[in-house]
Amino acid sequence: MHETLRTLGESSIAHMFSLVGPGPSYKHLRRFGFYAHNHTNRILLWFALTWVPLAILSWVQGVAWGNKVTVPLFWDCAVYGRFFVALPLLLVAENVIDRFVHRAAVIFDSSGLVKQDQLSLYRSTLERVTRLRESGYISLALLLVALIPFFLMLPGNEWTSNQMSTWHGLRAVGLSLAGWWFVFVSSPTLRFLMLRWLWRYALWVYLLRKVSRSDIVLLPAHPDRLGGLGFLLFAQRQFGILAAALGTVVAGHFANEIIYLGEPLRAIKAPAGVFVFASLLVILFPLSLFTLRLFEARYDVLVRNNQVARIVTGTFDAKWAQNIGDPTGAMIGSQDPSSLIDYISSYDVLRQTRAFPINRNAVFYIAGLAGAPFAFVWLLTTPFEGVVTEILKRLF
Repeated sequence: MHETLRTLGESSIAHMFSLVGPGPSYKHLRRFGFYAHNHTNRILLWFALTWVPLAILSWVQGVAWGNKVTVPLFWDCAVYGRFFVALPLLLVAENVIDRFVHRAAVIFDSSGLVKQDQLSLYRSTLERVTRLRESGYISLALLLVALIPFFLMLPGNEWTSNQMSTWHGLRAVGLSLAGWWFVFVSSPTLRFLMLRWLWRYALWVYLLRKVSRSDIVLLPAHPDRLGGLGFLLFAQRQFGILAAALGTVVAGHFANEIIYLGEPLRAIKAPAGVFVFASLLVILFPLSLFTLRLFEARYDVLVRNNQVARIVTGTFDAKWAQNIGDPTGAMIGSQDPSSLIDYISSYDVLRQTRAFPINRNAVFYIAGLAGAPFAFVWLLTTPFEGVVTEILKRLF
């Protein structure tokens, strides 16, 4: 295996590169089974830590379901969004995103995109990113920040409002048993996973910045129309899973406000639009680090190919169009027309190469993931007849 990798020119650091682990927090959590090899067991263990105690404690106090409080636990949309959707997505993302990021790191190392004399600098950057990812001090800082219950400090949310009774208690009477578990265990756990992904993403952007500033070889004639960076766009758009996870948390709170506080459904439109736009900006903007390099490579190749095009088309015109007589018979079986068409096609590829390495599919993919939680809230809070009416209005 290792011999095969050497033949492919892959360095060991690039081959072993990962955004996910193993860092100090990863090792400690794996010791307790939270990073088991079986993905289903892994999700169930995190679920048992965060939601199951809430269900047991709420059942003990009689606020899991029924009419004792306005919002029992089993009818709390925000809780479902956090622990039934966002938490599994954050865990699944570790396998999905890291696989594509790892592949991109190897391609940078072995494809010739990073020049040979720049490889040592690239590999040292990978090592630095790995050290920062494994830093125990940073893991501890993320944990301490995650332990701060920010939502209890913000006015106007269900946790600080006395407008309705909930499973987690009221500000006037204090937190319930389940409320205490949520504040000090469940919510910090989810926040820690989110903050850790934020740190990983910052490290990934740092790596892209370093690569974009090194001497790289871009190919404007590449059929991906992205100068050969199509693999990077494919890796980058996988971060849309994180937008879906965060969007589910936000959308769950909106669902509660619409169902229990009487907020109009239209109140979700502007925040949902801002969230989707912000997701696109945060995920796709790092690719703009390569824009200047792509623009320069594309301009340089177009100028050179424009001169070649004059020679090629001029030669063809002189041979087949300017001679007296009908050249049709002589042209049959000649490679000249085919060669000219091939050259024109390759020139079209150069003209269509984007300076900003994104495409429509990536935009739709990320926007779909970021907007899906809000679309679900719309379906959840709109009567079936209203949904059908809205669809028919846009069809006819």
